[in-house]
Amino acid sequence: MKLRMNFLTPLALALTMPLASMAIAEDLPELTVALAVDDANFNPTTGSVFRLAEEFGFYAKHGVKVTFVTLDGTPQAVAALQSGAADVADISLDAMVRLKAENGVDLRGVVATATGSPFLIVAKDDIKTLADLKGRAYAIADNGSLDHMLTLAVLRDKALADAAPDWVAIGAPVVRVQALAAGQVDATTVSYGTYSTIDGTPGIHILMSAADFSASAPAVSKLTAARPETLVNKAEAVQRFTTALIDAARELEANPARWVDAGVAARPDLTRESLERTAKSIATRWCVNGCMDPAKLDGSVAFVYANPEMKDMPVLSTAELVDLSFTEKALAELGTEGGASMDARN
Repeated sequence: MKLRMNFLTPLALALTMPLASMAIAEDLPELTVALAVDDANFNPTTGSVFRLAEEFGFYAKHGVKVTFVTLDGTPQAVAALQSGAADVADISLDAMVRLKAENGVDLRGVVATATGSPFLIVAKDDIKTLADLKGRAYAIADNGSLDHMLTLAVLRDKALADAAPDWVAIGAPVVRVQALAAGQVDATTVSYGTYSTIDGTPGIHILMSAADFSASAPAVSKLTAARPETLVNKAEAVQRFTTALIDAARELEANPARWVDAGVAARPDLTRESLERTAKSIATRWCVNGCMDPAKLDGSVAFVYANPEMKDMPVLSTAELVDLSFTEKALAELGTEGGASMDARN
């Protein structure tokens, strides 16, 4: 008795391959991510890793399908989390503390994309010092947005809390710098990359450098966070996403020219020269190990509570605000990274 072997013909095999690929793609765990930035294609900070991880194939490499929801600030990103419109969101640590301490809204940070602050303060030339900001029109994204809260923190650190400017909520970073360039406001806080779009405009100067701003800001100011139930129900997707972000950050830290090339392609309003300068300014800020060092997180939480507005709020521990298991598993898979980044572990 002969055994009959069933082999697919080349044509039949060719017809089944796309179906198999579709099935694999459809089976990937999915995650919706809210980003509180206006630069939908390329944010000229280390926050660009979210989009570039997709462009460079790191989400595909680690087997997760990511859909982005781009919003204009932390308050909107938090609203997306609370409504279920997003599974995770890149939001400020300050907002996370306030939400839980004031309203009982439990969010847990799992990974970060920047260490230190990427911001600087830009102002009209007649504003010579931070004290000169008192009473001047200062553009922010919104009340409670990351740029707003960090600027307040800088003023407190410099003992200038009583010399606050008049805050004007007008939205996205590019809108704020254009308003400054047009003389509609007197100062604003933006990243170096956003500032570079108006660099050279007469009558505008850097009032506080990114290095000086970062020295007055917490080590970790933003976290990619989710509700605890999401971390249970979508644990596999969150894990793969976390691993992909860290893997992509290592690529971008090691190959800044690739970051510059991506920026040139995505942002015709930014010159290659300005992007090269930005790449140098963020060279040590990539989260090559997820930027979830417990000591730095403790310091950042303490920084939030240094705000006098927090004096009557319940004091939360770092453990109540983060879940380290996702970065721990990612590092178990990828290994820990050394190098020049402030997040390196040698």
